[in-house]
Amino acid sequence: MARKNTTETELENRTRERIFSSPIALAFVRTVVARRGISESEARQIYLDYINRPRSACHHGRREMT
Repeated sequence: MARKNTTETELENRTRERIFSSPIALAFVRTVVARRGISESEARQIYLDYINRPRSACHHGRREMT
């Protein structure tokens, strides 16, 4: 039997499904929809932008433990 080729879009969809199966992600989306009055798809994009943001090495805004 031949293997089915998985396209990049299918992989992206699976990744999104996995991310949004998290109760934390769903709570974030519900909160943003309620507070900002935006659509669920817009709130999901905000969450994806947040988790994929570049992180700096200098830890701005965080206190160092001494």
